[in-house]
Amino acid sequence: MLYTITNTGSTNARPSSIGSNSISVDYESEYVFTVANFTTETTPPYEDPEGNALSYIKVFTLPSKGELQVNGVAITAETIVSAGVIAAGNFKYVSENPGIAFIKDAYTFRFDCADVGSNTLSSLLSGIMSINVNAEVNLPPDVIGDYTINGTYNNTIVFSSADFTTNTVPAYNDPEGDLPYKVKILSLPLDGTLSFNGSPVFINQEILLSSVDSGYLTYTQNPAVKGSQILNFDFAVSDFGSKQFTT
Repeated sequence: MLYTITNTGSTNARPSSIGSNSISVDYESEYVFTVANFTTETTPPYEDPEGNALSYIKVFTLPSKGELQVNGVAITAETIVSAGVIAAGNFKYVSENPGIAFIKDAYTFRFDCADVGSNTLSSLLSGIMSINVNAEVNLPPDVIGDYTINGTYNNTIVFSSADFTTNTVPAYNDPEGDLPYKVKILSLPLDGTLSFNGSPVFINQEILLSSVDSGYLTYTQNPAVKGSQILNFDFAVSDFGSKQFTT
């Protein structure tokens, strides 16, 4: 009689654990994914019974705002992205311009992982990537220049907002195009009196540019000085958006 023993070969198992992760992206910026974002950094972390490395991920859903891109091209749901593409820095999230006064928000997409050994997805539903898009940061003015104004003896100089913005060289500029808001007086002329609404201006005083246009900011020469003078004072300008001053 013949006794037959049949041995089946071993089967490489699919990943036994995948998890969720959360990343942050600046407003109107992008994030380049790493392999670790989908493996060691997830909760729970990626695990495979044989210890096989990640082969690829499959993206099942897309974030509601922004784009997932491979090699600079937007992908669709059900796209497979290899670990090699991720490791090369060619898989990224690009946030869209959400518009004015955008607040911080989170967007997600679901993914699954396959291992090198089985080349099979885990079929687990725990692969969730959360993308936290930070709120817009309104920047202060990035350009403000110098200005020279000519006065005559015993005459009061009345400033305008243009003297601190459009007339300066270079002219006032703001990254978001916000209008100028206030002027801050950082130092005072060595002689004469810089006044606001009839009172001497003090260092670091902030003055609305609308008030400047109303004629409240003036300079009065020292009448005891008969000769010509060159006098300076330093200033900074803030914008309506950030309310921050140039430095």
